[in-house]
Amino acid sequence: MDENKKKEQYRIGVAVFILLAMMTLGEYLIGAISPAWIAPLVGVAILKAFFIIRDYMHIGRLFEPEGENNE
Repeated sequence: MDENKKKEQYRIGVAVFILLAMMTLGEYLIGAISPAWIAPLVGVAILKAFFIIRDYMHIGRLFEPEGENNE
């Protein structure tokens, strides 16, 4: 894997980490203000799960052709 691709993946990982932290803070604030607001809380949780699966669990690698370098 070349250096530019590594740097790009690192930047994406950090950006997603910051986004998840901000979403978690927002989720906490919504829950603290009004626990009855279940729909926004579920929406944020689903969105966070999407980013975690896509960017940290590398599910996309399962669907790549066999011969590609998956390091």
